[in-house]
Amino acid sequence: MIKAGNIIGIIILDRLTKYIVVHSLKPYQAIHITDFFNITYVQNKGIAFGIMNNLAHSMTTFLLLIAVNLIAIIILTLWLFKPGNNIWITIGISFIIGGAIGNLMDRFMYKCVIDFLDFHINQYHWPAFNIADAAVTTGTVFLGIGFLVKDKYAS
Repeated sequence: MIKAGNIIGIIILDRLTKYIVVHSLKPYQAIHITDFFNITYVQNKGIAFGIMNNLAHSMTTFLLLIAVNLIAIIILTLWLFKPGNNIWITIGISFIIGGAIGNLMDRFMYKCVIDFLDFHINQYHWPAFNIADAAVTTGTVFLGIGFLVKDKYAS
C-alpha cells in the first residue's frame, strides 16, 4: 500500500501545485516570497535543470524525452515490485515513479514541464524546479540509503 500511496500522493500534490501556478501566473511571472525564494512560472522544454532547453523544440527531441521517461517508469515499476526491497528502496522508487509520472503528464499536457520553485541568493538562482523534481531527488537519496542499509528495515 505504501507504494501506491506514495506515487498517487506525489502525483496529486504535483498536479495541484502546477495547476495553481499555470492558472495564477503568466510564464516567467514571479511572486516574491522571501529574500531567497520566489514562485516563478517557468516552462522547461528540456530535462532536469533546463538542460537541453534550447534543443528541445523539435518533435524528435520531444518524443525521445517521452520515450526515455516511459522506459524509466516501466523499469522502476518492475523494480518496485521485486521481492526483497527494503523500506528505503521501496519509498525511493515510489517517489521517483511519482515524480516521473508528474513530469510526463506535463509533457503530454503542455509540451514542457512546469517549474516554479525558484531559490536564489541575490542574482544567483538555482534552476527552477517543481514537486515532481523534488520527489525524484528525494527518492534518489532514499535509494542511496536503501543500498547502504541493504537488508535492514525490510518492507
